[in-house]
Amino acid sequence: MAVIGYIRVSTDKQNYKHQRFEIEEYAKNQGLKIDDWIEETISSRKALKNRKLGALLENLNENDILITCEISRLGRSLLEVMRILETCLSKNCQV
Repeated sequence: MAVIGYIRVSTDKQNYKHQRFEIEEYAKNQGLKIDDWIEETISSRKALKNRKLGALLENLNENDILITCEISRLGRSLLEVMRILETCLSKNCQV
């Protein structure tokens, strides 16, 4: 089981600090240790296959845990977020 923190900012004017802090606090409160961090600066309008999140989803294993500070960091539309969650669920991963 791996615990992965996922952080995405849309522009280089934003920073990762707040998201990372929120994820670390959540993990600490849940008794989890983050094993890996995925950080990317890219618009969620980009195709999933062109984002680090796409590769992450392909490599998720059963019982892995994906933590992000906001569900909106995963995708632009509700439909896209639902597809991503469906992928995680089909692999028996937690989000």
